[in-house]
Order: sequence, then C-alpha cells, then structure tokens
Amino acid sequence: MITLGVDQTDWINWLIGLALVILLAVQIWLLIRQSLPQGRKWLRSGLNVLLWLILTGYFLQISWRTPHPATHALLVGDEVPSSVARSLADSLHIPERFTARTFKATYDSVTLVGQDFPVETLTRLSRAAVQWIPYDQPNQLQTIHWKGIVPLGGMQRVTGRVQSTGRQMLAIRYGNQGLDSIRLREGTNAFALQFPAFAQGRTEVELVLGQTVLDTIRFLAHPTPPITVRFLLDSPDFESKTLADWLGKHGHTVELSATLSKNLSSTVQINKAGKAPAKTPDLLITDPANAASSIIRKAYTEGKAVLFINLTEPEADSRRVNQALGSRWQVRKISNEALVPISANLNALPYKFADGLNQFSVPGYPVAVQQTAGRMGMSLLSETFPLSLSGDSLTYNRIWTAVLARLQPASNGVYVNAPVFRKLPATIRVNTLTTPPTTVKVGQDTVKLVRSPLNDHSAQGFFRPNQPGWQSVQDSLAVYVETNTAEDPMAGRQLVSQFLLAHSRYPSTAKQAARQTEARIPNWVWLTLFVTCLTALWIEPKL
Repeated sequence: MITLGVDQTDWINWLIGLALVILLAVQIWLLIRQSLPQGRKWLRSGLNVLLWLILTGYFLQISWRTPHPATHALLVGDEVPSSVARSLADSLHIPERFTARTFKATYDSVTLVGQDFPVETLTRLSRAAVQWIPYDQPNQLQTIHWKGIVPLGGMQRVTGRVQSTGRQMLAIRYGNQGLDSIRLREGTNAFALQFPAFAQGRTEVELVLGQTVLDTIRFLAHPTPPITVRFLLDSPDFESKTLADWLGKHGHTVELSATLSKNLSSTVQINKAGKAPAKTPDLLITDPANAASSIIRKAYTEGKAVLFINLTEPEADSRRVNQALGSRWQVRKISNEALVPISANLNALPYKFADGLNQFSVPGYPVAVQQTAGRMGMSLLSETFPLSLSGDSLTYNRIWTAVLARLQPASNGVYVNAPVFRKLPATIRVNTLTTPPTTVKVGQDTVKLVRSPLNDHSAQGFFRPNQPGWQSVQDSLAVYVETNTAEDPMAGRQLVSQFLLAHSRYPSTAKQAARQTEARIPNWVWLTLFVTCLTALWIEPKL
C-alpha cells in the first residue's frame, strides 16, 4: 500500500504543490517556444520533466509497507538449566537465546521458557507475540489450588499437579498427623486431597512429598451459626451422651431425650437457658428403630436434617429407614469380622455404602449423607466415645465436625480461591440467603461486587492485595496473601499466566505492524537523482 508522507492539512504544503504545478507549466511553455531539432527538443523535454518528477517525488515523500521475515528469540528464566535451554532452542530452531538480564525487546516473537521473570522484562514484550513453555522442576508443584476460607467442619480440598521423579507419597500433614495422602507415579501427576476443617481460626497444614515440604496451605476456618440438635433415643448410652456434650461445648443447643422405661423418660438440655424452644430442631440424631416416628418424618419433610447412629444390622436397618422415609440406602458386607478397624480406638461395622444419587460421603469415615427433601445421614461407626475418653480429642473433633458440616443448613458464606499472591488479581465470591451486598472489605480496600446473572443470591468481585500476610475480610474473616518471591515457583507461574491473559485481551495490530516495515526512498537516492538530472541538463546544451 502506497502512502504520502506530506501533511495535507498544512497550507504551506499546498503552496509548494501549487508552485510545482506552475513550474511544470513554465517548463512546458519555455520548451514550446524554443526552436530546436525534433530530437533535441524531445531530449530536453524529457530531462526537464524528469527533474520535475524528482522534485515532486521528494516533496510527496512516497512510502509503502513491505513485509519482512519475523524475528524470534528464546527468553529463558533463571531457574532453567542451560542444557534444557539449549535443547529447546535447537528443537524449536530459534538461534537467539537470552536471559532476563541480557534480553533486548526488538523481536517479533518471544518464547518464554520457565517462570522466573522480572515484571519489568515481561512489560517490555507488549509488542511481541508471546508463547510460554513452563519448566517443571523435578519433585515440584506445577499448579495448586485450595479454599482460602472454609466453614468449620467443611471439606478443605487441595488440588493441583506435581512432577515426581518416582513412586512416592504426597500427603497433607498437620504437625505429625497425616490428614490425607495419595501415592504418585513417575512423571506428572494430578492430585486431589481433602480433609475437614477441624480447627477454628487461622490454620496451617503442609503439603509434603516424601520428606520434602512442597507448600504450606494456609486458610481460615470460621465457625458456623449454632443449630438446635435433638437426640431421640430409646435408651441412653455413652456414645450419644459424649456427642451431646461435644455439641454443647461448641455452642449448639442440645436436647437429649431417652426412654428409661415404659412410662419414664429423661430429657437433658444444654445451652437452652434464655432461648425459646424451636418447633422443629435443625438436626435430629436417632437410631433406625425410630425411623417411622412422626417426629422424624415431620422434620425430614420440612427439610431438616436427620442422622442415624448406633446401627447394629446395617442391611436390615437401612431397609427400615428406606421404608419409613423413602430413602435409597444400600450397604454391602466387606468382611466377616464383627468390626473393622479404621484407626486407633476407632472401629466400624464390616459394611460399605453403595454409591447413590444425591449421596455424599464423609471422606475417611464410613458415614454418608443423602439429600432429597431434607438431609439424611447414616453412620457405620460403632463407637466414637473411646477416642474422647483416651484423650484423642483431635480425631474426635475431626469426625464430628466433618459429619456436622454435611448436615448443617445452608448459611451465608464468603469464598476466596487460594493461593492469593501480592499485587496479583484474586477472586472473592459472596453467597447469601438474602440480597448480597454491593461491596466487601478486604484489608484496607473496598471491593465492588457484581451480582451473578444466574443467581440473585451470589455476587463476585476482584481484588489486588498490596501487602503479604493475613488480611481481614469483613472484620470477622481473613485470607492469607502469599509473597511473590523468586523461590516460590507458584508465584512465578501466576505472574506469567496473568501477563499472558492481559496480553491476549488486546488486538494483534501491534503484532501485525511489527511484521511490516515502512519503506521509502532514502534521501541520498533523491540527492543522487537530483544531481544527475541537473548535470544532464547542464551537459545537454553543450553537446
């Protein structure tokens, strides 16, 4: 495409153009008046017209765009070994290879290898086409995600990918206690580990590969609103009494009803003083013999939760519950032993729940929950109170906080996808039972929320924390912000990912322009033509 370099809005350029037209007319008029042989007249006319064309062309500064071969470079991160960089450069046929310290941003296409790059280097690639080849170091995380805020007893789920040099164990540990683990094979492995949030407040657990700590998982476990619980049993036992005391210590309102004889019953209330009795409790805990009770059926049809404990014959008990409440429990025997061990001081009946529609298990324990009209749980655990008596309160808390989280009614919640890195965008989501707020406070910043077009009770916003460490969320909650350090490969990966995402949002006009160049006749060519033409006009009369 040919373009003119003259500014058409400048009136001086119009005057120069008019002068050139007058010059051409004067040249033609003078040539017509001269009496010369026909051949000499044509020669002189051609030289004068050529001089005029040279002057006009120089004035117009004609230019055009022409494609040129794209230039490529390999930009290598500091953590990538030179042997790996050389191998990639040879396989991709890219001879130019640089590090962040030696790179010059004069290339049309740049291939990033690794993830350890300064922000200043990435910003200099705005006009280049960018590709990314992450470098996976042996026995190192490639990606990782978890929940930054979890309700107490809710399931914390840690997912990601890891590069393993052989068969070894990947585990979540809290101190010396394992929470969940998975065996890896050699190569790249996707993993998903989960465990109940058993401790209230700011919690730290470690992701360990073999004996090496890969990352520290930091999250906040916030208490859930207290609920009303009623035990409906034929006879009191240590299991129900210990569980009732545990629920009461965690702030829940508990009513323990037991039939002592035909005309004699006993009721124990915990945290009941000063509170009006609820018509229907949020959770009823009973045994299968009471499945047909009108109290149980009424609570379940109203959408409340029911938990069946103290099973003795799971096959017969599950059929009794199914007939009374229309559930779909199925169990199958897995051992001929009377009890099967789960851990120290914890046993279960030798049965296993079959998978079912709308059925969710409590990971690590033979407890499942079905959700239809209400929430119905069933436990195959024989007795858990020996854990409390032996002083293993941590395991006891883990079991019942996980079970309770599956049975609690829905409540307001704040969710943050972790890890969250300093100066990088992060997502926060708010779910409410009523209209969600329009803003939420994160640290010193106020984050604007946008309501979901699909759910009127959900809203989402984005924030970019500037300070590392624990940052408050709406005063009562908190989220941990990771520091962006060269030693953290996850921070580098997140930085490069955000850069490529921002890079892809803009049109590729700059990239196309970088592959074309604007060509015009150099000034020395114009000077040579001008001098040559004047010389010919000076010599021609002397011939």
